[in-house]
Amino acid sequence: MEFAGKFALLWAMKVKTRCASMDTEQSELVIPRQLLCCKLCDEEFTKPCYLPCLHTFCQECIDEHRLSSTDKEGYFPCPTCMTEVNPEEDDGVPRNLPENILARRLSIPANDPIKRETLCFYCKNAGNFVEGKTHCVDCNEFLCKPCADSHTTQEDFSDHHLQSDEDYNAEKTTSTSSQSQVIPVCCEAYDPLDFGAMYCVDCDISVCADCHVNKHGEHRCAELMAIAQHFETKIKEPLQELDNDSEHISKFLVNLNATEHNLLEQKDSLKHHVKERTKQLCSLIKDYEKLLLDDIERRFDDQIEDIKTRRLDLKMHLEAIKGVKDFTENLITYGSYEEKVLLRKKVGYRIRELCEESLGTDPIEILSVKLVEPNVTGDSICDMFGTIQTGEQSVTSESEHTVDDLTSQHFQRYHSFGDSGHGSDTMDHAENEPELVEIFEKAPIDLQRQDSKQDSSDTDMLSSSNSSDKMKNVKFKEHVDQNEFENDNVFNLENPKREVTLPAPIQKECIKGIGINEKGDIIVGTTTTVHVLEKRGIVRGQVPLENGWNIHSVSSDGKVSMTVPRGDNRFKVRVLKNDGTGHIMSDFHVESFGLNFVTADQSGTLIITSNRYAQIHKNHGKSAKSGGNIAFYGSDGHLIRRITNEDFHANLLEKPQMVAVDEKRNKTYVADPGSHRVIALNANGELVFEYGNIDDQEEIYQGPDLISIDKYGNIIVTDKREGRIDILGTKGNLKKSFFTDDIPRFVGATPDKFLVTAMPDGSMKFYDYLG
Repeated sequence: MEFAGKFALLWAMKVKTRCASMDTEQSELVIPRQLLCCKLCDEEFTKPCYLPCLHTFCQECIDEHRLSSTDKEGYFPCPTCMTEVNPEEDDGVPRNLPENILARRLSIPANDPIKRETLCFYCKNAGNFVEGKTHCVDCNEFLCKPCADSHTTQEDFSDHHLQSDEDYNAEKTTSTSSQSQVIPVCCEAYDPLDFGAMYCVDCDISVCADCHVNKHGEHRCAELMAIAQHFETKIKEPLQELDNDSEHISKFLVNLNATEHNLLEQKDSLKHHVKERTKQLCSLIKDYEKLLLDDIERRFDDQIEDIKTRRLDLKMHLEAIKGVKDFTENLITYGSYEEKVLLRKKVGYRIRELCEESLGTDPIEILSVKLVEPNVTGDSICDMFGTIQTGEQSVTSESEHTVDDLTSQHFQRYHSFGDSGHGSDTMDHAENEPELVEIFEKAPIDLQRQDSKQDSSDTDMLSSSNSSDKMKNVKFKEHVDQNEFENDNVFNLENPKREVTLPAPIQKECIKGIGINEKGDIIVGTTTTVHVLEKRGIVRGQVPLENGWNIHSVSSDGKVSMTVPRGDNRFKVRVLKNDGTGHIMSDFHVESFGLNFVTADQSGTLIITSNRYAQIHKNHGKSAKSGGNIAFYGSDGHLIRRITNEDFHANLLEKPQMVAVDEKRNKTYVADPGSHRVIALNANGELVFEYGNIDDQEEIYQGPDLISIDKYGNIIVTDKREGRIDILGTKGNLKKSFFTDDIPRFVGATPDKFLVTAMPDGSMKFYDYLG
């Protein structure tokens, strides 16, 4: 017993020495002003509280910001890093944000541990040292009994409040203990200086020796100091990762600014070039000058807008990293063990969240724009002036001179050269076609410029402005005679014109979807890769998927949609262009109760079908409502329109699946195997027609499952279980029906008037469906 008593005494002295050493060390530190000031009011904190992104503000300031910035869904952005915040609610009322105990303690530091002298203030000034037994709360001075009696009789001090020295000491002790009490304790007997005092990790509570043995014996318990030191050790590595990310983003921003400067210089140079060239011609091409200047503005403004958007995203991410770093470093530097233990989980979660988030430093595709000057002749104004051409250019950070782990976050694009199987290639002789070559781009080093082939849209745009007599009577072959579809017959799908077999490596993978773009290329999405094949089945290129991304849908025109679940019905959605390059046309977060099909139109508007959607109740908040719906999201990620059965006043949508978009005619077609119908919508979301199983009529479909459109606007509807392929006109009239014995995996149309079916055995068959 004597040994145990000595050991307990030594233990208490050791703990007390450590605590005193720590308090002395922290008291010698100079606390930066920005740590104690709110960024909204720029004043010292009053009731500091912090957001999930760990930025701290005054309670009153953030409440005002929340009232003015909260959207319809209850989210409001952090004033510093723009991170979306959705505070938890109790019975529909938002909870108060958690208090920043570190900022509160540093704003109101504890009193000096040296005991304050209690000599009478008036007597001491008169040269007499008399002990004061009364304390004036307003003057914060001690007074002896005679001075205290006369103090309140004076007119200036008549309203002052006096208290005894015992009450003063008791109030001081209570205030100090309330400030130091950060972590809940097991009972009133708990004393951090006692031998055996521990912290229960499982219960998040400080426990005395008795409670440790009786109630927390089976739990994970350790010294408070040990847990805090363990947190300091473990958090250093992720903090170093954030330092590296911050450095990488900063370097990329420098290159981004330089690229913007070069683009602006090039833009000014080109505009000057156009103006000088205009002066050399004559007044006949003044209108053409304006056309080219407007085209330059459009091309450069789109690229500069992309750079500004990227810069804003990067700055916000950098600010988020800085906020976490400052908060964590201040916690490590100035925080007590209790504060570190209390905040360790939230800090770790926020750092892990930032580490997992994409940095957004993947290369930006910069298009090189220049004026092409052909030999000037008098045949046409267009040939005299020239056209605008666009090339490609990437923006990367200087830190990407070597291939490291960061390159795995970027697309590795595989390009090959040769006949692509469509009319866009300009080969002089077929025998001179080079062999297929694969190029693996790991990490771009410099700002590389690559001039692309002349875009056909340039010639179309420029030629449309030509008012010469030669252009007035031009007729286009795209205007197909609709009599080709007039025979309303039923046929067996047989005798294909040609047949292609998918390569064996692709067949071994799990195929998520197949599409055919406007050039006739075949886009195949698998679990790991997007494959691009020309019309004869030769692999022309591949785009591997980034880690964490999964292909969700492949539209009939070859757009590949990928998703990453974020929890709580939130998804990260990305749609790739259908040209096989892997370029992104839509990329943002959406909130949806399930995803049936995902695609986008050429403007980047995201289209999602699902079986449920969110509904806001005044009393119950947000909840899921059953019912098929079609949601349209703008390029900024905000919901533009949601179409439900309430818009039609009929039960047309039950389980909407595949979507096909007709860009030329501004129509959207949806196949719904739940209601066994196909519905067509115009640009305003209004119903154009419906086709399928109608009440009191003969059933047509068990599906339909697939839908696509050909270049003439005809809708191709496939019912897999019936083995049926219908050709519908733009007004919903049935033109032809084909039946097949096999269950097709994909059905679509090529630009050269062939109906394509992809079968489970890996074969793709091409049929003449117009004859």
